[in-house]
Amino acid sequence: MTTFRLLAALAAFALPAAAVAEAPGAYDRGVEARLAGRTAEAVDLLGQAASAEPANADAQLQYGLALLAADRLDDAERALRAALAIAPGYDDARIALARLYDRRGDRTAALAELAPVGPSNSDAAALRTHLSGEAATVPAYRWQADFDASYSDLDGASDWQDFALRIAGWASPATRIGIGLEQSHRFGRDDTYGEVRVEQRVGDQATLWLYAGGTPDADFRPRWQVGGGGAFKLSQGPSATVATIEARHSRYPTGNVDMISPGLEQYLPGGHWLTARMINVVEGGQWRTGWLARADVMAAPRLRLFGGLSDAPDVTEGVVVDTFAVFGGAAFDVTDRVNLRLSVNREDRQGSADRLEVATGLGLRF
Repeated sequence: MTTFRLLAALAAFALPAAAVAEAPGAYDRGVEARLAGRTAEAVDLLGQAASAEPANADAQLQYGLALLAADRLDDAERALRAALAIAPGYDDARIALARLYDRRGDRTAALAELAPVGPSNSDAAALRTHLSGEAATVPAYRWQADFDASYSDLDGASDWQDFALRIAGWASPATRIGIGLEQSHRFGRDDTYGEVRVEQRVGDQATLWLYAGGTPDADFRPRWQVGGGGAFKLSQGPSATVATIEARHSRYPTGNVDMISPGLEQYLPGGHWLTARMINVVEGGQWRTGWLARADVMAAPRLRLFGGLSDAPDVTEGVVVDTFAVFGGAAFDVTDRVNLRLSVNREDRQGSADRLEVATGLGLRF
């Protein structure tokens, strides 16, 4: 009887390693790549291991550490939260989360993550000293600049060209500000639209935003508009669910247009997610409703593919047009600081010219 109990205990102890072996060699090779500084390879291999066994805390921790090294902070947070959901007392996961928040410049959140870790843990003690010191009082502000250009071919009408420049950065550990400038050429006319935007993180569960913009001497873009919204986490981990809401009031040369759009985002292990939105537009007292569905898939550690459908009212020159659209594209991180984008969008527009749009973009992080 004693021998049977010993064998049973040994089998139970070996279960996590056996489970990770479902992705043959991915875990061990991924850890080796992470420790050797081969970050992209580590993210790929450890992502395989974490997907093969989502209930294994070690696999989720190592995947989160690899994502953290790749500066994919949101994805890293989901993996580390998954590790803690499986093993709430996993000190290494808490220390990794504290380092993640420190990189974001959120010293308060980093110290809160370390609170459950005992004083005998030397890594936690060193990190507490760093967070309590002078260096932690200066947030690590992060900025991003995005350049976008698109060309649209319209059936039986002149083409469109659109160009945009947006710059955003952290004004504080929880507050992000941005400005944008868009130049549009449509139907032989040009409009220049400018916008300012403020985002505010509220703990770990929500992000709120407000924006306002306008077009001097507007022909088809809004003379002015204001809007805002929020994203609210309903659950944590790699399978997090996020509820979203956005509302906007726009004043066009032709009149007022209002929009409200509730939505839901469902994240999946491996960094993939699904998006569903309801789109409601009110123009001249007439209410129109539509929908959008989208999928984003991490095809490789630095390559994201996306595609979707929408059947919803769209605003062109201040006029609401019922539009069915099919779209897709890709985003590729050339390095941790450079991102390239390409997308194609086909719109069937009721009572108006159908449109085929090709768009490209460049993102720079600094």
